[in-house]
Amino acid sequence: MPPERTPLLPSAQLPIGRMTCVIVDGLPIGVANAAGHIYAFDDTCRHEGGSLSSGALIDGTVTCPWHGWTYTLHNGKAIVPPVGIRVRVFPVTVVDGMIFADIEWE
Repeated sequence: MPPERTPLLPSAQLPIGRMTCVIVDGLPIGVANAAGHIYAFDDTCRHEGGSLSSGALIDGTVTCPWHGWTYTLHNGKAIVPPVGIRVRVFPVTVVDGMIFADIEWE
C-alpha cells in the first residue's frame, strides 16, 4: 500500500526549536522544527514508551524525557546505547502553510 499523505498541523503552530505531538488514527506522531527543518517521527520511545515530543530537541536530535534515550530526527536511529534501535520517521512536506507526513500504515 502506498504512503498516505496526512495533514498534521499548520506550520505557523510550530516555531523553530519546538515540538508537539499529533494523534493520527491512534498513532502518536511527534513533529519537530529543528532550525527551520520540519521532522515527523513516531512519538513513542522504544525504551519504555515515553513521549519523545515532551523531551529535548537539540541539534537535530530528540531525547526522551524519561530515561534519556536519544534519536536522530533525519533517520530515527538511536545515538546512545543500544545503538541500532530506531523510531519510525515519516517524509514531510509543507504545502500552503500546512505540514503533511507521508505515512505507511502497517
